[in-house]
Amino acid sequence: MIQAARKLFAEAGFHNTGMAQISKESGVLVGQIYRDFANKEAIVAAMVEQDLDEFLYDGVLCNACATGDHAAVRAWIADFVAAEEVEDARIFAEITAEAARNERIAAIFHMIDQRLRQQLVLALRIIVPTAVSDERVLTVANLILTVASGVLHRRVLWPRQTDRAVFAPLLACIDAQIDGLCRENVPA
Repeated sequence: MIQAARKLFAEAGFHNTGMAQISKESGVLVGQIYRDFANKEAIVAAMVEQDLDEFLYDGVLCNACATGDHAAVRAWIADFVAAEEVEDARIFAEITAEAARNERIAAIFHMIDQRLRQQLVLALRIIVPTAVSDERVLTVANLILTVASGVLHRRVLWPRQTDRAVFAPLLACIDAQIDGLCRENVPA
């Protein structure tokens, strides 16, 4: 049912998709949909939660964190920024647009932002575990989120015009910030 909603939201938009259409596409009766989800926003919340869990608990990051593998953490951050594995950018664009109009969807986006930030801070703490203030680590996490959001936005708007040459300086900037944290971590 969630996959059917995802497909319809991407094709027709959030407002142009009704529960009856989701029911028809998924084969799940409308009454059953309403037993599981109070409204379309609840479907979006479940969809986003599922995607976010898959992303945040990715095996690469979990293994990197468990083993303290700094290179793997940096590689995960680079993959996060590059946003090459966005399954369907259309649904992201649709939900983002809806967040600007709908407080419940905006709250879902706020939750996503918080969880991503927390995961980035945890990942950065693998590389820089001590002596650096939480505020500095949070600043670098926010920088990474900002850059990744911009890259994703461009991928949504111009999916066939991704300039890979742009990633090198963006990642160099992020690496420089992480290296700065590492230098701050060295006792004097």
